[in-house]
Amino acid sequence: MNTGQTLLTIGALILLSIIILNINRSLTESNDLLNQTRFGLEAIALASSLIEEASQLPFDEVSWDSTVLDKKWSDFTLPDDLGADLGETDFASFDDFDDFHNYAKAETTAQNIYQISCKVNYAIPIFPDFTWGFSRTYYKKLTVTIKNTFNSDSLSLSYIHGYWYYN
Repeated sequence: MNTGQTLLTIGALILLSIIILNINRSLTESNDLLNQTRFGLEAIALASSLIEEASQLPFDEVSWDSTVLDKKWSDFTLPDDLGADLGETDFASFDDFDDFHNYAKAETTAQNIYQISCKVNYAIPIFPDFTWGFSRTYYKKLTVTIKNTFNSDSLSLSYIHGYWYYN
């Protein structure tokens, strides 16, 4: 093998190395993107599940009280008193929608640990992003925020629960 062939061989090996490094980088970036997508889907599923559970509960303590027939917004829980009542220490003992206020837990899946936190505030449907914290209305907004250990992003889903009364 002469000098020209040696240089061609070295050049081919350098070119092959560059191609292999680029393919390896692309595969690593694709794997990271797949992990972020999987964690995002898991977080959405966890938040949706929690919202679905909360939406099945009565609007307020007074809303399922059959002794109060004519329920007004002024009968509902005060904004400062939203949250679990005395004795309601976990998810299974919640008996109305606003018990999820300041609820927090860690959820472990096969690949990750998620920190879940909830906030409940009174809301106005025409301004869904506005937090109505100083007065009672016929609507409450639950915001579920999920953070994971994989990345520093967080995911927030919201749900507005309305009070409906039928005669």
